Amino acid sequence: MNTAFIICSRYYLGSALTSEIVQFEIAKKVPVAESIMQDWTSRDDTTLNKAINGIYFDYLFIILYSTGLSIACIYLSQLTGHQILKRAGRFFQFLIIGAGICDIIENIAMLNSLQGHLNGWNVLVAYDMAVTKFSVIILTLIFLMICLIFFLLRKIAK
Repeated sequence: MNTAFIICSRYYLGSALTSEIVQFEIAKKVPVAESIMQDWTSRDDTTLNKAINGIYFDYLFIILYSTGLSIACIYLSQLTGHQILKRAGRFFQFLIIGAGICDIIENIAMLNSLQGHLNGWNVLVAYDMAVTKFSVIILTLIFLMICLIFFLLRKIAK
């Protein structure tokens, strides 16, 4: 799940469950995911439901971060005045939308697992989509920092 989700969900889920959802997301192996689910069901009747609701809650943040980062890519790349960064901004705009799609697929796989269909396919898809999503988000944030540096250097040079 993304950082905005983690920060905002701490209120609803609590910090322990939020970090456990991230662990569940990157479990990669069925025994690891099964162990996390068993821990949730052994605590009380609400922990597993809170995890499921938290994943549903994540859909709102997928829309928010993919839209926000897409706009930031276009806007900051335009501010730099560099043609290469402007073109890269358009590329990253679509790349971050791809990260949102990976996040949706990841959530579907996790929900399938949490709703009784825990298998290797769902666990591996969730892992692969999470790794892809996080990689794209990190690359996008690095790109945005580069754009910001170029923009500031351009301002200083004037």
